Amino acid sequence: MCSNAENCWCGSCGRGRNSPRSARPVPESCHRSPCAASTTPAPSPMSPTPSIASAILSQLAAIAQRHPAPRVRRLHVPRRPDTAGVAGEHDAEFCAIELEDGGFGLSYVLLGDTLAALLRAHGGGDLPLQGADPLALAQRLAGGSEVERAIALAAVNALTDSVWRRVGYEPPPAGNSLGDVQLGAQDHLGMIGFFPPLVKRVAEAGGRLSVVEMNAEMVARQRERFPNVHITLDRADLAPCNVVVGTSTMLLNDTLDAMLAAAPNAKRFAVIGPSAGLWPDALFERGVTLLGGTRVTDPQAFSDAMAVGASWSEATRKFAIARDGWTGWRTLTGLP
Repeated sequence: MCSNAENCWCGSCGRGRNSPRSARPVPESCHRSPCAASTTPAPSPMSPTPSIASAILSQLAAIAQRHPAPRVRRLHVPRRPDTAGVAGEHDAEFCAIELEDGGFGLSYVLLGDTLAALLRAHGGGDLPLQGADPLALAQRLAGGSEVERAIALAAVNALTDSVWRRVGYEPPPAGNSLGDVQLGAQDHLGMIGFFPPLVKRVAEAGGRLSVVEMNAEMVARQRERFPNVHITLDRADLAPCNVVVGTSTMLLNDTLDAMLAAAPNAKRFAVIGPSAGLWPDALFERGVTLLGGTRVTDPQAFSDAMAVGASWSEATRKFAIARDGWTGWRTLTGLP
C-alpha cells in the first residue's frame, strides 16, 4: 500500500500517510484563464478579492439556478482500521459525499481531530446525511469547524461531479502520477506537503527542491527520511521556486492564497489530491495553473471498499485540468 495518500498520485492506494496538517488555529500555509470570452476575468488590482470559499460558493449558487442540486444519498465515513492506534499506520483518510444522481465528492479528514469528530457525529448511522441539501452543507466551507469544512468540501466536489455528469464533461485523465507535472534541470520545485515520488524525479532532472510543511513533527519525520532535502515550516522559502506543487488540503485549511502569495516567481502552480474535485475557475483566477483531482468511476466498488477500510483507488481515476485551454464554467453549464 502506498504511504502517502493525500499527496500521492501513484494509483496504488486509497489512503496513506505524510499529509500536511494544520498545526495551529491560523496556519502558516496548500491562474487565471487565458480565455476571457468564456471565464470570469481576474479581479483588478484595485478591487477587493473575495475569499476562495466565497468565490466557490457563489459559483455553485449560480450553477444551481440552471442545474438544481440533487439531495445527498449518503455520507461515506472511513472505517477505522484495527491499526488506527499504531503509530505511523493509516495517517490519512477521506470521507465522501454521494448524491442521489450518482455524483461523488471526496475530502481529506485528518486536519486536527476531524476524523474523530466525523466518526462521532456520523459513524454510527446506516445512511448518514441522507436527504440533506448539499448546497447547505457546502456553505460551511466558509467559517465552519474542521469537520464541517471537510463535509463542505466533499459536498462542493460532489456538486461539481454531478453537473459534470449532466453536461457530459469528462476531465482529462492525468498523464502521470503527479498531475502531469513536468520538471527539468532549470526548475526549482516547491512542494507544499511532501510528495516522495517527486524527490527522485527532481534529482534525476538535476533541479532544486524546497519542501514546506505545516507541522513540526512532520518536518522532523521527513528530514530523517530525506536528510538531503530542504524541508521547512517557513513558506517564504517558496519565493525562488518557479514550479510549485501543493496538496489540495490547502482548500481545507484556507492556506492557498497565502501560499500563492509566498511563491511570486512560480510560473506553474499545481494543486493536486483527492480533495481537488471542484470547478477550477476560482483557483485559476488566483494563479493556479493546474488542478488535479480524483473522480469516482465505480460507485459500488468505492462504497464497498470504504465500508471495510480497503483501498478504493481501483474505483477511481485521476484527472488533470490545465488553465490553458479550460473553457470555463459558464460555457460548460450554458450560463451567460
